[in-house]
Amino acid sequence: RDALVTSTVNCLTSFLSGFVIFTVLGYMAEMRDVEVEDVARDKGPSLLFITYPEAIANMLGSTFFAIIFFLMMITLGLDSTFGGLEAVITAVMDEYPQVLAGRRELLVLGLITVCFLGSLSTLTYGGAYVVKLLEEFGAGCSILAVVLLETIAVSWFYGIQRFSHDVKAMLGFTPGMFWKVCWVAVSPALLAVSTYSL
Repeated sequence: RDALVTSTVNCLTSFLSGFVIFTVLGYMAEMRDVEVEDVARDKGPSLLFITYPEAIANMLGSTFFAIIFFLMMITLGLDSTFGGLEAVITAVMDEYPQVLAGRRELLVLGLITVCFLGSLSTLTYGGAYVVKLLEEFGAGCSILAVVLLETIAVSWFYGIQRFSHDVKAMLGFTPGMFWKVCWVAVSPALLAVSTYSL
C-alpha cells in the first residue's frame, strides 16, 4: 500500500512539474524571440539554476514564483527519493521479516544514511564533475542493461511457466498469452535495441 501511494504521488508530482517546466520554457522562448528547442538546449543544472531563475526574475510576482519553483524542486526530489527507497525498504522487509520486525525505522535510517554519505561527493569542488559522471554513465545505458539482464533471467532462465504460476499465486489469475510473449520476446528485444542505441 505504501509503495502504491508513494509511486502515485511521485508520478503526479512529476506530471505537474512537466507542465511548469514547459510553461517556463515557452515564456523564455517568447522573451528571447527564439524557438523552445533553443532555450531547452541547455541541459542539467544550468537549465535548473540559470535559465529558470532568469525566467522567473522577469515574471510578475517573481519572488512568489521563485519560492514556489524551488519548493517544487525540493518536493520533486524528495518524493522521487521516497518512491525509490520505499521499493528497497519493502523488498528488504519482506525478505527478512523475523530480523527486521519492529525495526523498520532503523532500516530506513540506515538506508538514508548510506544515501547521504554516498551523495557527499557531489558537494565538493569536483561535485559538478561527479554529477556529470553520474548523469552520463550512471543512469542511461547501465540501467537499461541491468533491466535487460533481469528480463532475460526471469523469462528465460527462471522460466515463463514458473513466473506465470507465481503471478497466479499473487494475483489470483494466470497471465494471458500477450503477457507471456511480451516477457519472453518483446521486452528483451526492445531493451536490447535501446541499450545498443545508447
